[in-house]
Amino acid sequence: MKNRRGPFDSGVLTISYKELGTISIEEQIHALVEDGKALKEIYNVQFVKAARVKLFVTNEYGEIIKVRRPGGGYIHYMDTHHYRPACLDYDL
Repeated sequence: MKNRRGPFDSGVLTISYKELGTISIEEQIHALVEDGKALKEIYNVQFVKAARVKLFVTNEYGEIIKVRRPGGGYIHYMDTHHYRPACLDYDL
């Protein structure tokens, strides 16, 4: 029998925002920051690796919409715009 790993395997933490429903991007950012603070202060999380955020982009009525590049094409994946050197003791 195959050893299956479910969506809740050890070492992976899932934070659900489904209960919030359709919210503004500003409120989503605030929720992410608050949950990050809680992970650090309450659960003593110090590092994360290969984190992902999956967003269902909608209009104000909750209808799914496609995200367009400034040039007109659609995007489905985006690398982070945040930059941090890999070396922990190196600050710019």
